[in-house]
Amino acid sequence: MSDSSNTPPRTHAIIAGAGMGGLTLALALLKKGFDVDVYEQSPELREVGAGLWISANGAKVMAALGLKERLEEINLPPQDRLIRYWKTGEGRSVYNRDGNPSKADHTLIQVLRSELQRVLYEAVVAIKPDAVHFGVRSAGAETVGGRARLLLGDGGHVDGDVVVGCDGAHSRVRQSMFGPAPARYTGALAWRGLTPMGKLKPQHREALASTWVGPTAHVTTYPVQKNGEMFVSFSAQVDSDTWHTESWSEKGDLADALKDFEGWHSDIVDLFVGSENLFRWGLFVRDPLQAWSQGQVTLVGDACHSMTPYLGMGVNMTMEDAFVLARCLEQGSDDIAAALRRYDRARIERANRTKTESLKMFRIFHSPALARPETAWPYIDTHWSAQAVRERYDWLLQYDATTVEI
Repeated sequence: MSDSSNTPPRTHAIIAGAGMGGLTLALALLKKGFDVDVYEQSPELREVGAGLWISANGAKVMAALGLKERLEEINLPPQDRLIRYWKTGEGRSVYNRDGNPSKADHTLIQVLRSELQRVLYEAVVAIKPDAVHFGVRSAGAETVGGRARLLLGDGGHVDGDVVVGCDGAHSRVRQSMFGPAPARYTGALAWRGLTPMGKLKPQHREALASTWVGPTAHVTTYPVQKNGEMFVSFSAQVDSDTWHTESWSEKGDLADALKDFEGWHSDIVDLFVGSENLFRWGLFVRDPLQAWSQGQVTLVGDACHSMTPYLGMGVNMTMEDAFVLARCLEQGSDDIAAALRRYDRARIERANRTKTESLKMFRIFHSPALARPETAWPYIDTHWSAQAVRERYDWLLQYDATTVEI
């Protein structure tokens, strides 16, 4: 019988936050043999938010983590993706095109945020049942005497070999490392909701992902499901001089939403009216970080590169971060600080470019040319042509976090 005392201890990762980034990272590290503890300030997994889509770059990570079949169970894949005119609903396909097809996979996986979080959580606790600690607020992180330390809101702390802040746009881990990161209001706010299909007209039941574009607003809609019940998830961004809280869980008033989308097609109005919960939040940007790591502490996802939703890449970038970080730590567990520097080199340029390109889309989605049909359709045909879509997305979708050089 071997002497277990000679077995070196497993590398211990401490993760702040049990959102998409924290749970994806926890699962990736557990599968690589690390010990992992996740500290989440909420008392339980909360069913907040509406839908999200996982594009090909994120799907590669989920498949590598063994979740492909689980995602298929909760997915409602679109048969086509349309750009639609705000006033009439007339659409153009950006999927079904002849000639010169894209080299990238533009397939979308459409799921409820809460369902994806549940799938990730169940996969984590299947490996380590007590991995996630609820009701614990993180207050910061530091490297002390060759160990990484997560500071807790009650004045305590937990130590490990590495601490990762997956604690969102208001990350306390980031603030403890790099100081305040002032947020600038973009001049737009977002509405998000989830409407049961039973409350909607038959056309809403089509398996379509649609982006409705107008002169001062745009709306993305797509079907999602939970336990066989189908909904339409929508995210609507509108120009607004009024500052709003940077929180996607703040409740909004229907009257305000209808005022923001006055004159829009009745299909969009129906989504607002039928939504079970309506949320509103201000869209903010922060200057890109040039470093994410310090000592044995680093960041993932919105904590280091929160971005506008205009490319639909936020959760996909987070999944990429988590998997690349897990690979870096696996290869460099004997020198955590060096592994984190490798992670920075592998990820920062791509994430910051995505952040910049996403913000540029704001003025493409909202243009005076979209006010009238005679100028709108030439504008749409230019900005959502096959070539424009390839240029916008192929470089994003072809990336593979499971094989990229680190």
